[in-house]
Amino acid sequence: MAEGEVQVEKAEKSLKGRVKIPRKALAGLWEICEGKVERFEELLSLMVKYADYFLDRPWPEKMEKELRYEEDFGLGDEDVEFLDESKNYEEKVQRFTLVCLKRNISLEGFDVEGFKGDFNSYGGSWCWDCTVTRAMELRKEVERQEQFRRKIEKEMKSEKPAWTTLELYKHINKPEIVREDKMRQVELRFYEELGYAKDKSCEVRNFYRCPYGGESEKLILRGMAIKEIWQHIEWYHRHWHPSRITRPLENEMKWYHYGEPDIIDVTSYEDLEKASEDGRLDKVIEEHEKYMKETGRKAWET
Repeated sequence: MAEGEVQVEKAEKSLKGRVKIPRKALAGLWEICEGKVERFEELLSLMVKYADYFLDRPWPEKMEKELRYEEDFGLGDEDVEFLDESKNYEEKVQRFTLVCLKRNISLEGFDVEGFKGDFNSYGGSWCWDCTVTRAMELRKEVERQEQFRRKIEKEMKSEKPAWTTLELYKHINKPEIVREDKMRQVELRFYEELGYAKDKSCEVRNFYRCPYGGESEKLILRGMAIKEIWQHIEWYHRHWHPSRITRPLENEMKWYHYGEPDIIDVTSYEDLEKASEDGRLDKVIEEHEKYMKETGRKAWET
């Protein structure tokens, strides 16, 4: 008899009188445990531990998931409430695992791919705002900028640079290009220093498998705060510094301050720190909020 079948039989005996799982589902549960007995037994013990949630209704005949795309990423109200009762990160992972298990069990069996999809999509959705995720993107952007600049500067040292090199050299040294490149460096510093992402990286992209464990929630909350602040800074940049690509609408010119002295220096991390203390950043945010209210635009819109 295959080890999987042995474990399924053991599971049936172990759960008898405590938790009733459709027998057809046990084979699928064994599959997601990748042949690891400890992991299989851990899942079974979680079902017993949280039986009040896991067995609050009869198993459906067929898999009919509730499809919702709202603020809780499609989870039902009882699932969200169950997760919110978690006392720490470890318990939240356990509870979330049960939520995904429950959503994929029916009398027909266990939907292995459905479980994996739920775990990855719901777990990954939390990472959109993580400071580590954004810091990794910015590091790549900044490195590409610096590599390109070094390449052009090296070519400029040749005896007779190509005309394309001369044009690119002029381009990368235009004030607006230099300013935007420095802004990316400042934004990266925001995420690394204020967002605790310095020296951190992650390829998992799943809140419930986060390599930083209990710190993950702090990284996400910080990321949300920094994103909001940076949207105000970018709005200020677009409305104080002329764009090389677009021109503002005539009826919105009152929101543009081309040629006026800068309120904040978007290329200086230190000045932005001071601006948050002396009220200059508050002035920018106040005007941006007036702009959004009058135009009906969101914070990230031009």
